[in-house]
Amino acid sequence: MTTNTPQQVLAQHCMRLRNADPRAWDEFVTCFDAYATEVTVAVTRADQNMILNWQGKAQAYLHLLDTFRNCASHSQPPKKQPPSAPMP
Repeated sequence: MTTNTPQQVLAQHCMRLRNADPRAWDEFVTCFDAYATEVTVAVTRADQNMILNWQGKAQAYLHLLDTFRNCASHSQPPKKQPPSAPMP
């Protein structure tokens, strides 16, 4: 039995929301994209003692944005790769 990762569970919920109201979902993702961009740009304006804090926020928002944009591909567990053949 395979347990879904938190990202897969989040992506599955995103898929349900996207399927329920695609237009609202697209508007949400567009809005979140603008917010993630704003936070990412804030890193360049942050005081030196806050740069790592803002960088961490930006990375988290960009990770969530990727999950939102690609929820269909993130909702499935990764396919297992067949073992590679030994080199002769």
